Amino acid sequence: MTEATQDIDTLAKGGRTNIAGFVLRLAARIPFLFIAGRIYGPDLVGRFAIAVVVVELAALLATLGLKRGLAQALSSADRPHANVVWDAMAVAFVASLIASAVLCTFPQIMYPNSAITGLDRFLPLIIVAIAWSDVSLAALAYRLNVKAAVTARAVVEPWTISIAAWAFSY
Repeated sequence: MTEATQDIDTLAKGGRTNIAGFVLRLAARIPFLFIAGRIYGPDLVGRFAIAVVVVELAALLATLGLKRGLAQALSSADRPHANVVWDAMAVAFVASLIASAVLCTFPQIMYPNSAITGLDRFLPLIIVAIAWSDVSLAALAYRLNVKAAVTARAVVEPWTISIAAWAFSY
């Protein structure tokens, strides 16, 4: 088998793993919808969904170009890969802090149709964690470990939010 064929096989395997992970991620979100819908009601779940979309979009902007650029930087780096990844993490951290500060200062962006109460304004603080996990998973994908990304996104993340929704209801 030539090197080009091996690369194509690796990409195809990664694509199949991502598709399977996407389906698994959707299926794993169903318990969250049942738990949150029953305990908190549809209004709060809808409010949460809008806020999550805004936070996820801010995290996406915080990592804009970093995930794809990281693979390019790693393939052409003449210094240790760990240093390149930590540089990307530092950039993601700064961009995440800026996005978090904007959303904490103007929480109406996340909650356009309802009042901001309690700890609502601090939801954007998770942007750093989202951005760092995206950069870390991109570094793992560069090392051809797509399974870690699928496991994190399709198993750990959905079940964590389902368990947290149940636990925080008490």
